[in-house]
Amino acid sequence: MRKQLALASLAVLAAAAATPARADVVIGPRVSYYFDNSNLRTTGIDAGLEEGDALAPADIAVLRTAFGVEPELASIGESEGVLADQIGYPMVGAMVNFGDDRDRFTLTAMYGSGEGDVALSAAVSRTLTLGDSQFVDLLNFDAKAVSNTDRLDVELTWQRRQSESFALLAGLRYERLESSFTGDLRIVQSAAIPTVIALARAAAAGDPPPAGVPSIPPVTAGVRQDGTIETFSARGGATAFVPVGDSAVAFFNGMLQASYRPDYDVVTQVIDPAGVFSDRVASRDEGELSFGPDVSVGAQFILSQNLALDLRYRAVLFFPLSGAESFSDARVNHGVNLGLSLRL
Repeated sequence: MRKQLALASLAVLAAAAATPARADVVIGPRVSYYFDNSNLRTTGIDAGLEEGDALAPADIAVLRTAFGVEPELASIGESEGVLADQIGYPMVGAMVNFGDDRDRFTLTAMYGSGEGDVALSAAVSRTLTLGDSQFVDLLNFDAKAVSNTDRLDVELTWQRRQSESFALLAGLRYERLESSFTGDLRIVQSAAIPTVIALARAAAAGDPPPAGVPSIPPVTAGVRQDGTIETFSARGGATAFVPVGDSAVAFFNGMLQASYRPDYDVVTQVIDPAGVFSDRVASRDEGELSFGPDVSVGAQFILSQNLALDLRYRAVLFFPLSGAESFSDARVNHGVNLGLSLRL
């Protein structure tokens, strides 16, 4: 991502919808602070955990001898949940705006990092089937972690002026989120299956049944999850300009955007000191198609003949049309952007 930061800074950027139409080339730095609730859709920690605690070959042999049937162990994810802070991203970048009095193009690139707390939980049931008998254990997984995300935004916008107060807008945008969270995982489980195995061992050895099998103490393990999410979008709409005195222009951009987020890989690693639940599992999360409004409001303040200060607030909503999320579970990007525009 450090290389991407350098590219983002050199690539130049920032939506300059209000840049004076006569400027042939305008460049300038940009800073922003954006909120994104993508981390609220973090993949559950149950991915692959149900593979842990498989029956050992010795236990399979003991159960087969004691019950006269082949033991079968099945795991089912019962539930999962995520509680996370919305992540804020301080971002830096640059813009270049070029064209003629009628058509202007703006290329923008921004990079930033953010972090937030994440709490995840999952419940997995394991069922041991021995002929007509079934023994069920319930396992609860609870993780508390810190999510760290590197964000890269690149956008190209085209503006065609219709008059001094109105213009048409269209553009393409690319977003990349490289996320990881690390923390502690606490595992609590019942002991029905270990009890059956202990009884089978005693029977195979000709010993009396054990007085009781002690409960299994909670297991504390480390957990890490990594994934990269990319979003490609196209948008179109219009912008209106309103002069404010002799040295400022207020503007409002209203667009409709359509976005595509491809399927993406998520890698979950569990490091259990006892080795029972240690695993590294790669899973595939479903992407989505979405659409929604993209609106911004702001002003450009003329500081000199060739220098202006840009300030804007922007909000983008993504309503899913396909994928794992429901239509009502919209993803939201919003924040403020500040920059200088220098006419060359």
